[in-house]
Amino acid sequence: RDLKMLFKTTSRGFSILVKADATAGPYVSSIDILPATALTFYWTLADPYFENYTNQRLREPEKKIYYFSNRNGTVEGTVLYLNNAIPPFGTAYPGDPAYRLGDIVSQGGDTYAMIDKESPLINFPANIAKWQKIVSGSVVHFINPGCRVRLQSSRWSYQRANTTPGEFITARLYDVDGGAVDTGLIPGSARPQNEYRSSTNSADPVDFSMNLGNIRPGLYRMDVQDSGGTTSFSFFLMDTLVKHDLYGVSEFFVSGAPVALTFTKQTGAPPRWALDDPHKQFQLRWPNRLTRWRYLNQDQTLFNAPPTPRPLTKMYSAYTVAGTQMPDPSVNTIVPDVDPVTKLVQNIFSNIFLPK
Repeated sequence: RDLKMLFKTTSRGFSILVKADATAGPYVSSIDILPATALTFYWTLADPYFENYTNQRLREPEKKIYYFSNRNGTVEGTVLYLNNAIPPFGTAYPGDPAYRLGDIVSQGGDTYAMIDKESPLINFPANIAKWQKIVSGSVVHFINPGCRVRLQSSRWSYQRANTTPGEFITARLYDVDGGAVDTGLIPGSARPQNEYRSSTNSADPVDFSMNLGNIRPGLYRMDVQDSGGTTSFSFFLMDTLVKHDLYGVSEFFVSGAPVALTFTKQTGAPPRWALDDPHKQFQLRWPNRLTRWRYLNQDQTLFNAPPTPRPLTKMYSAYTVAGTQMPDPSVNTIVPDVDPVTKLVQNIFSNIFLPK
């Protein structure tokens, strides 16, 4: 409101309108924008089957959301993506020593999806059967697990075994620009809540917690300093009681983004904030989920199965058997096959029951 911007819903989503002045040449905002300004949008899912359409990591040890921004964005040719690039083969996704079902990588100028339970990070030719080419002759920066960030509620905690009884532990919070954030005092005391001393009894675990409820939502980094050195934790801070169904966040920063991904810049003397002309278009491209289609008779015996996984579609894919066009699976019939030992999803089936 103070920047003379107007949020307006449209048939395809929404628009942000800016009161502008064109007397000096390019369109410039009538109210100067602070360099630290960011436009933040929260995502919730309106379609309950959305996660069935696209490759998702179905099992994660902690709650995560998707995070997109023009600072994290990437450029491939003339296409501007608002998300992290897919890695070249051999580069691990955060926190994983191997690739997992649904992961996407680039290899030899093509884009591949993992169609097996897991695959090592080395020797692509020896593991080619675990991969399926989904885009030939081009690298597409599909949304991928590298776009996910831990969702942190207002209560932050650091817990582990008490390996050094009586040690002094500190935590430092930094915002998205790297600025230190004051986490305040322990309620009812004059002690800063970012300082902690472990018990002198090694049987009592380290249980260091802070209340971050007075800090605005956003992307942060917490550095924990103890006897073992510094450990960093990145997260998006959001009171989960306020936004319990948060699925993702997109942020557009006025400054700090690569030149190709900025949408406004200071120009002229005195400098004014000029708007893009022509405007930039950023993409978020979700890969279609690949499933193993199984055409089953009414007694659940197998009638036919395509030899390789196929993408789910809204329109018929024209898959035929002996010249007869077969029906496509619906998105609500996803059947994960979970390894009983590792608990990893090793296959995802789409069952299509044929009429009698």
